[in-house]
Amino acid sequence: MSRSSCLRAALLLCLAALPGCVGDSGGRTLYVYDNASSSVQAWADVDVVYQAAAAGTAVAAPDRTILSSLYSSITLAWDGLALDSNRNLLYLVSEGGTVYVITKAATQDGSISATTDITSFALGEATDRYSAGSVFGQAAVDASDNILYVMETAKDGSGSRVWKVTGASGQVNGNSLTPAASYTFGISSDTYGAGLAAVPGGGVYGLFGGGSAVYSSTETYTGPRLRLGPAGSFVAPNVLGVSSDVLIGGDTLLANPLTYGSLGYDAQNRALYVFGGPATSSTAILVFNAGEFSLGGFDQAPARSLGDSAADLASLRILSHPANSDWMLGANATAVTGTTGAGQATLFIWKAPSEGGAAIQAALPETTAGAVQIRGMAIGGND
Repeated sequence: MSRSSCLRAALLLCLAALPGCVGDSGGRTLYVYDNASSSVQAWADVDVVYQAAAAGTAVAAPDRTILSSLYSSITLAWDGLALDSNRNLLYLVSEGGTVYVITKAATQDGSISATTDITSFALGEATDRYSAGSVFGQAAVDASDNILYVMETAKDGSGSRVWKVTGASGQVNGNSLTPAASYTFGISSDTYGAGLAAVPGGGVYGLFGGGSAVYSSTETYTGPRLRLGPAGSFVAPNVLGVSSDVLIGGDTLLANPLTYGSLGYDAQNRALYVFGGPATSSTAILVFNAGEFSLGGFDQAPARSLGDSAADLASLRILSHPANSDWMLGANATAVTGTTGAGQATLFIWKAPSEGGAAIQAALPETTAGAVQIRGMAIGGND
């Protein structure tokens, strides 16, 4: 058996095994980043927000609001909020590649600035960017291994790669991770890096809009693709150009062309939720089982889809799924074309998406800055 096959098999066995591989620290706290007020809004129980929206009543004001002058002028990357419940940390990633680390996330409230409460580091320097310029995107944390992953894509979509920050919680305040080659991985030809998701225990998924042709022993595939990195990086094609750990082809139902999207991973049920915008059919949220990446064929159909209509998700931009609880979040954007657009105040909440069904739409209350502009969200904590 090849080294990559062994790694993939070990990962899949881990995910199917006892809780020691996955853990159970999902929690119920809802965190939302509002780009209009440059604040993190926190509700103690996502189910309270869900029930209010389901009953058609107004969602209450957040229980806590976390602000800092350090990130008051940034634009958060789409899906740039990631939560490490194990270490009680919130990561905020700007579109420009600065990472802000908020400590004591479960109790922070009000304005923070001390280095005991918030620090920051940079994903590279100006010389590390793509020649077309870079935009950072979805962030995800493997809390079991203390790894932060962040997608970076060229402004014109022509290149993409993933930043892998090991020992993420221990990064020195003000540090710059450079050169990029020491902290990034990817398949050099992949374009339009759209989304990523961390797998507890050492894996990562990536969604890309295109790239070089993918070869099996008998077929050639082009277009959008999903990749699995069983050991925290993607497996490059072999010397014959044959790839592995990738899903691609018409049966995947990934929108083509694909210039933006988002991923969420449910470690408990080994399910990958995929939004490859824009929604073009009634199967806008696709669900792939982790085992589909090891079936031997690239052109695999999703195992199922959620019940939301394309009309419901016509403006969807981002997804977020906690590693260890059965919820999922989504948020809309206006005038979306790739990395552009502005967040909206509607929060999609799927309760028990493992059972299918459609989301409840919750209208978040206005802040002093006006309507909320959601750019990132997460569910977690140590309840």
